[in-house]
Amino acid sequence: MANFTKWLFAGLGWAIGGPIGALLGYFVGKAFSSDNLIGSGNTAYDSPHRGPYRNTGSQQDINAALMVLIAAVMKVDGNVKRSELDYVKRFLLQNYGEEHGKEMLHVLQQMVERDIPIDQVCNQIKVNTDYNTRYHMVDFLFGLGAADGAFHQSEVNMLRLIAQYLGISTGDYTSIFERHVGHTDNGYSHSSGSSSSRYTKDPYRVLGIESTATDDEVRKAYRRMAMKYHPDRVAGMSEEMQRNAAEQMKEINQAYDVIKSRRPSMK
Repeated sequence: MANFTKWLFAGLGWAIGGPIGALLGYFVGKAFSSDNLIGSGNTAYDSPHRGPYRNTGSQQDINAALMVLIAAVMKVDGNVKRSELDYVKRFLLQNYGEEHGKEMLHVLQQMVERDIPIDQVCNQIKVNTDYNTRYHMVDFLFGLGAADGAFHQSEVNMLRLIAQYLGISTGDYTSIFERHVGHTDNGYSHSSGSSSSRYTKDPYRVLGIESTATDDEVRKAYRRMAMKYHPDRVAGMSEEMQRNAAEQMKEINQAYDVIKSRRPSMK
């Protein structure tokens, strides 16, 4: 475990201090040796809070922070599902390799049993990452919630809270929610190529706008959403998050096509 402690925290910056460092440190050893990055305090909770400087953080920082939020979403309905564990396991193995990925999964499983100060964790993330990073973190967490094919209300409430604490705008949250959760009572008939499919989500909400939006507002909303999922914007993120971005871009394109098909002025 000592070697894992050094490996986990080696190279980490802002995630070491604050509630994220405390939660992670609790499970990799209550005491840190003097040659560790965060000093020689007696416990993880002795580690000093880093100043509120702003940067995008390393990918290790972001993944560590994301793991804390993953634990919060997994535990909220009181039933950690196998599908959720498989979803997270794939993420960890892809980003940390077989050995360390399994160790981090073990840490995560224990973290699920511990109280997580969501407001404090989200604040630490917010002051150290840019908006695009936080947006994709919330998008990824919705993917976790959907891993079992259904959303429990407690999961939706937790995800809404996380998005609020991370400063995600109402329009962006609406778009993420609609793409992952959607509605089943407002089907839109929609043709794609030579085949027809039943579109069961509100295409305007997918773009984060109201149905009263003008054609120009629809186009602007589409371009704004498309930019969020442009390969260059997610190139530095994990493979799982990049895969999710590609899937969400398909949803956005489909919603845009539905709107255009229903608006003669946009054809």
